[in-house]
Amino acid sequence: MNGQRSLIQQALDEGFDPQSTDSEGMPLLAIAAEAGQLEILQDLLSAGADPNQSDGEGWTALMAAAGVGELLIVKTLLEQGANVNSQTNFGLTPLMAAAAKGQEQIVEILLAAGADLNIKDQNSWTALIWALEGGHQVVVQQIKAARAASL
Repeated sequence: MNGQRSLIQQALDEGFDPQSTDSEGMPLLAIAAEAGQLEILQDLLSAGADPNQSDGEGWTALMAAAGVGELLIVKTLLEQGANVNSQTNFGLTPLMAAAAKGQEQIVEILLAAGADLNIKDQNSWTALIWALEGGHQVVVQQIKAARAASL
């Protein structure tokens, strides 16, 4: 998507649907989020893309950005109304995506935005277990501190 912002903007100006997906059903918004294309993401949102649009498995732009550590994109999506507690069909959340990859700054932002620490996926794993499994001790401590603060 690099260098294609003007092409995408022109397509949007000509009526291109910002809710479009690729051939595998992945929303363009999620593709832009994972690729770190903040300006394209903003263009899609301005043109009416739903920040909570997901693929057939429930994967959203917020999950994609959280997993790869795209701080500004995560903030933008949350400001635009992305659901901090959205879940895939398997039960994964943006917090789990960030915790599994050790994305410390993203975890802090998601926690501040109200991410639910107690949501479990279909294996009954919480974000804490995802962080433990990934060996991300700083994230483990972040989640434990947030849990203690909520008691």
